[in-house]
Amino acid sequence: MSQTLGRKQLAADLALLLVTLIWGGTFVAVQNAVNQYPVFAFLTWRFGLATFGMILVFGRRLRKLRWWGLGAGALIGLFLFSGYAFQTMGLRYTSASKAGFITGLQTVTVPILTALLARRKPEPRVILATALAFVGLALLSLRDSLAVERGDLLILACAISFGAHITAVGLLAPRTDAMALTTVQIAFVALASLAVTPFEAPVAGTALWPIPAQVAIAAAFTGILATCVAFGIQNGVSRYTTPTHTALVFAMEPVFAALFGYLLAGERLSPRAVFGGSLILLAMLISEMREARSWATAISRYLNPLYWTALVLVAAAWRGTANWLMALAWMVFAVLISVGLPYIYLTVQLRRGVISDWHISRREERVQPSLILMAIVAAIVPLLVLWRLAGPRTLQAVFASGVVLVLVTIAITLFWKVSQHVMGMTSIATMLTIILGPFAAPLFLLVPIVAWARVTVGAHSWAQTIIGGLIGLGVPLLVFASFRLL
Repeated sequence: MSQTLGRKQLAADLALLLVTLIWGGTFVAVQNAVNQYPVFAFLTWRFGLATFGMILVFGRRLRKLRWWGLGAGALIGLFLFSGYAFQTMGLRYTSASKAGFITGLQTVTVPILTALLARRKPEPRVILATALAFVGLALLSLRDSLAVERGDLLILACAISFGAHITAVGLLAPRTDAMALTTVQIAFVALASLAVTPFEAPVAGTALWPIPAQVAIAAAFTGILATCVAFGIQNGVSRYTTPTHTALVFAMEPVFAALFGYLLAGERLSPRAVFGGSLILLAMLISEMREARSWATAISRYLNPLYWTALVLVAAAWRGTANWLMALAWMVFAVLISVGLPYIYLTVQLRRGVISDWHISRREERVQPSLILMAIVAAIVPLLVLWRLAGPRTLQAVFASGVVLVLVTIAITLFWKVSQHVMGMTSIATMLTIILGPFAAPLFLLVPIVAWARVTVGAHSWAQTIIGGLIGLGVPLLVFASFRLL
């Protein structure tokens, strides 16, 4: 039964990740649309299509709403309208990447607004998250002259509006049908946008009708896929996962927004802006950490070094090989041996009951000969092949670091243990920063989060996490220096 529930939760988390991916893609789509079409006219089309879709699916539920429910939907819709209005206007003056991170501040504003409404002092985690978000916003938005970007201010107003919307939903939605209330909200945004459209200045050279093809595609994508389908998925899978997992997955929205901005719009964030965005992402996570142990379990699961090692291998193969076909071949080889082999081994051992958990927290389990042999093979075999075939030196340095880390870990485990999670994430952050440059340095922010998670679940002491972090930092630096790659 637990395995079935685990599979359902994994499927639910993956479905929510798909929703987050869709939302991350809307920033570029909307930005391209409003650069050639009036903002409120676009919102009318977007939410008009969304209203039509919601009525088709959830129209029967509207009968359950009384006058109170309609009024609550209109009030919540007012916050939603202001949020999308500020966001859509802001995308005319700022990048999709920055807009994604600043919009993420809605997560931080919710506990602040809740505390203000309850007339009580915010919790320490909320104060910490607010401070981090403020610093991150400054790094992301301020110019060298300390002037604030106009578009960033509009997106900040959007984040506050969305925070007010989430707070209002939390207070009013439990009293009525959630999807009927959502339909009223979306319809209110469509009607409010239609009412404002005649007063908006037209975009030069563009008429309201016929609607340009690119704008129509953006309206359909954001209205149907990013609203109707996304809301449907979110409500459909909510019973199979936890609010903690949901918040953790939704924190990926600004990351996807930055990724789509990079791939589709050619946007480039400066190292300072990347660091600022990372602080905002960290603030989002901290603001949602209500159930410490649930968060720690989720972080341990998703920030497992085994998964993230693939990023290092891909980056090292790509940067170390001029021919993209050879780079792809080295990537596949490295990932199969160093990620695929350990994954299959651990899955089999876990099912057989040889190890008690995926992270191998118990020291006596780590000293099993088969486990030690697997770790050595996964690190040494690729290194020997790379050396014999004169493979990329960057990739050789990565595997050489892995060999040293494995041997050091084995030696320590004979009489003590260190946090392999923290050691792994620190070494990954170190190597990616060496390979990709300073803009990868914000990955180090993950290290204290992982350390906190492992201590919270009782897997390690603080001393074991600190020693693991020092080893994960020192070994790659020494190995890459010996390869003259620093």
